[in-house]
Amino acid sequence: MLIFFLAVIVLVLVMTVFSRTLWMPSGMVERLSKKKWFQNHWLSGGYLFGINALYFGTTMLLLYLLMYTDIPYLHIVLMFLATIVSIFTWSTVSTAWTGPFKNRLKMALTGSSFYLILALIMVIQWLSVKPLYPNEDTFMRALGWMLGFFVSAVAFSICFIFTAFLGKRSARV
Repeated sequence: MLIFFLAVIVLVLVMTVFSRTLWMPSGMVERLSKKKWFQNHWLSGGYLFGINALYFGTTMLLLYLLMYTDIPYLHIVLMFLATIVSIFTWSTVSTAWTGPFKNRLKMALTGSSFYLILALIMVIQWLSVKPLYPNEDTFMRALGWMLGFFVSAVAFSICFIFTAFLGKRSARV
């Protein structure tokens, strides 16, 4: 467990260092930054919430469809690509949004709360695992819910860090 948390900390530090060197589509940043509604922290947070939900739903659908193929390891490639696309999106949103630091925190918390809600659902399911029939071993189901919680918690943390602390610096109010 300690190794997992250390790996996450190292991953966040590496992403923080390299986030400034990431290629971001400047056209997308310009289009978002010129939208008046996007500069409202609640609306931009809701936009990020919706994008996170869309990416998660699309990834789950594609993973479900991959169950019907015989191509090995394609699910790992899909999850890696989904992670990269999410990081690019979070960097783009963070770069395009301008405003006081307090409002940036509100925007980041609103946008990344999709993963927080998902993590809470995973914890509830994990803690309420019961056998479906007598003498059923529930270890693998509980392990799945636990891993789902960790993945959701890491996604929440990284999304929050990227959108709250790695964007344009403006007056800290």
